[in-house]
Amino acid sequence: MKYSHSQSLALAIVLMASPQCWGRQDAKSLSGEIFQSQFDTSSPAIAPPWSMKPWFWEDDVNTAEAVWDLVNGCREHELPLGAVLIDSPWATAYNNFRFDEKRYPNPRAMIDALHAKGIRVVLWMTNVVNTTKDRSDAPGDGEDLYAIGKAKGYFVNHGTPVRWWKGRGGMIDYTNPEALAWWHRLMDRALSLGIDGWKVDGAAELFILTPRQTSRGVLSLRDYVDLYYRDTLHYGRLSRADFVTMVRSVDIANSQGSDQPHAPFDAAPLTWVGDQRHSWNDKGMDEAVRSAFRAMERGYPLVSSDTGGYQTATKHVRGMPRTLFLRWAQWNALTPFFLNGGHDEHRPWKFDPEFLRIFRRHMWLHSELIPFFYAQHVQASLREGKLMHVGPGKHEFLLGDALLVAVMTGEEQNRVVTFPEGTWLDYWDNKLEYRGGQQVSVAVPEERSPVFVRLGSIIPLDVQNDAVNHGSAASKGWRTLDIYPAKEASQATLWDTASFPPNLQRDRTLVYLTPIDNEMEVRLEGGASRDTILRIRRFSAPTSVEADGKLLERRPNRASWEADRQGWWYDGDDRRLWIRLANARSSRVH
Repeated sequence: MKYSHSQSLALAIVLMASPQCWGRQDAKSLSGEIFQSQFDTSSPAIAPPWSMKPWFWEDDVNTAEAVWDLVNGCREHELPLGAVLIDSPWATAYNNFRFDEKRYPNPRAMIDALHAKGIRVVLWMTNVVNTTKDRSDAPGDGEDLYAIGKAKGYFVNHGTPVRWWKGRGGMIDYTNPEALAWWHRLMDRALSLGIDGWKVDGAAELFILTPRQTSRGVLSLRDYVDLYYRDTLHYGRLSRADFVTMVRSVDIANSQGSDQPHAPFDAAPLTWVGDQRHSWNDKGMDEAVRSAFRAMERGYPLVSSDTGGYQTATKHVRGMPRTLFLRWAQWNALTPFFLNGGHDEHRPWKFDPEFLRIFRRHMWLHSELIPFFYAQHVQASLREGKLMHVGPGKHEFLLGDALLVAVMTGEEQNRVVTFPEGTWLDYWDNKLEYRGGQQVSVAVPEERSPVFVRLGSIIPLDVQNDAVNHGSAASKGWRTLDIYPAKEASQATLWDTASFPPNLQRDRTLVYLTPIDNEMEVRLEGGASRDTILRIRRFSAPTSVEADGKLLERRPNRASWEADRQGWWYDGDDRRLWIRLANARSSRVH
């Protein structure tokens, strides 16, 4: 059934941003409540908006030159890079938090230069200090932190070394206040350089293989793992409020449903599902998908994986399969955490031009959706909805209640999709409509991923160019609301991505979408006034559009419409009504 009531009707849209009263508490204290929830074990941690921008990294060279190669490659090919992850070995020893300046000369200058380009810096770390004889691939220096820590009783199990994948060393005793203070002073070596986050690798989980002796006696694995992840996030956020940790949710060891613990929800702002191979089979994408869906079932609000897989498939087969890399990228682009890197070639510009075009489009789709991801994430932290949750069909998940994503786990170009309750449109072709409960075989050529949007949805976008055809360079700096009217009223909550932590009175905007007789109304309440573009799915052009009691001028084409700060035009080919409203506060369109 088509959405018929809009076909020949005038459009009425009301835009308001009048102040609202949210209670007696002031904005500062309300902000404190939300921020405090990240330190409250009953609430999930919130990832800052910057951390949802794409991350790139590599694990074959590990030098400053390799970092800049990624940065410059993204810039040259117009890819939206938000952060670089510098994995091990970046330090002179594990974990002394002191840069190896042969690999990374003048690290403070490097970090400052990356920040100047709008790129955040995240470093790898764990909870183990290696002995001088067991440094693995770290070069070492004259400092023997293991000897110091063992002599002072700062390690669990009286300092007995534990074997891990980077050698042998002592695990920090998080129950010992003096050990924790010493550990924080070591971390300050990197934090003082202005880094933005940690990749918190899963060494604490090896605690189960030890006698588990701490300053408080025998400690459970769950308690030790929780202390590790919580302390790392909390101490980082003392250095900067928008500090982030990337942590494990579900990994190879527990993707089948065992109960091995990883990061607790309150210390898991960004999660990934461990290290898979560049393959479609059981140790590759299959494993990543199983783990990701297991993590969603367990309630992790934000789940992703290494695009294309982290490890070489086998010692006999090297390199990244093209279609695998592309399908994995399309999947991760529709998660709030786009992480691309690992062993072997992960730079999309090293593949063919058509591959790069498709990869670029999905990277920009992800970047544009950050306001939507963030809004859903904050709402989920307030227990008002979910960010990611399992859908009704095989390898399907939902983002909020607005988007349905089906993961492609093979080289075929079609798949069966099971639709949840509601009416759904193909995200790439809004003329294709599906009903909840249907099972439909859909075509999925390599240039697109199976994504569907529910009627009634209001999706905030940050559009900066025409890579996804959600606007153009003229959209940059404006808030775009992608609107799919239904017969029933609907609403959405937006959160300002320019500030963190979120402030209830200052940063929240409520959007109401209401059909009224022969018209439709969109009303914005609360939040800061913004220049706003409305991109509305509609079967025909309206008879008139007004703002503040005055008719808005109809523009004959997109170029004319983009040249002005007020006006509207209708794209019949794409069934879109575009409205441009400079300063959306107290604006009215009838």
